[in-house]
Amino acid sequence: MPELKETLWKNTNALQSGLRAAGFDLGSTQTCITPVYLQGDIPEAMAMVNDLRENHGIFCSIVVYPVIPKGLIILRLIPTATHTLEDIQETITAFSALRVLLENGTYKKIAATMM
Repeated sequence: MPELKETLWKNTNALQSGLRAAGFDLGSTQTCITPVYLQGDIPEAMAMVNDLRENHGIFCSIVVYPVIPKGLIILRLIPTATHTLEDIQETITAFSALRVLLENGTYKKIAATMM
């Protein structure tokens, strides 16, 4: 079904170009898997993933130390052909809000209360 592959890449390109335009570092990915590189620690990463899932309906996986250096977080998104361009835009908007909370220390405070 070539139309599904075409839709998948349309969604992937929209997500990746939108995140890059919003100032996110995606590295040099050339696949549908979309890594978003952020500065932070493991508890912050866990708080972010929980926020994305519970408050934005977005599922992503995290990669943290010891797989990558301390102080770095990778949130991995995987768009599919069933996502809509509206879903993609909601994801970009959620990530922009997430960055604000990460930078102002909100996730660090949330993580501290969870421990």
